[in-house]
Amino acid sequence: MRETEHNWLANHPEITKEYRGEYVAVIGEKIVAHNPDIDRVIDEAEKIEELPLIMRVPKDEVLVV
Repeated sequence: MRETEHNWLANHPEITKEYRGEYVAVIGEKIVAHNPDIDRVIDEAEKIEELPLIMRVPKDEVLVV
């Protein structure tokens, strides 16, 4: 599990607004790639030696009840 990345994303809700509708690749506390096209994110992530966490930021805000 990528606990560092999950915690960092949970503590930075501005990511949701800035990268809405895009895939983001995160290593530690840094976004190393982002793009609406997952293939481009994967291509960028493959250039980095460490395996990133890749997730899709929803286009709309999601309310979890």
